[in-house]
Amino acid sequence: MIIQDTMPATVLAVGRLMAGTAGESRRSAHLFDLHSGGSHPEFLHARCGAAMPYDHLEWIPVGSGMPCERCLGLAGSADQARLPRPSRGV
Repeated sequence: MIIQDTMPATVLAVGRLMAGTAGESRRSAHLFDLHSGGSHPEFLHARCGAAMPYDHLEWIPVGSGMPCERCLGLAGSADQARLPRPSRGV
């Protein structure tokens, strides 16, 4: 039995542009925060800020494809504060 209240508000998904919609160099795997709801916007925004047409995305398993480095850097919680690097004393 599925209990609707247990559905998370946001799901982290991995996607990239489908073959034939962009050159191979633009088909890196991006992280998307998908929000629960029946509809989807025309464009989805990856964690790195890249906007991609929903109809041109393919969803892939975690660990597949060449990862977007900017998305990887933001792979922690979307709400997580970015802390400065500690200084290395001489």
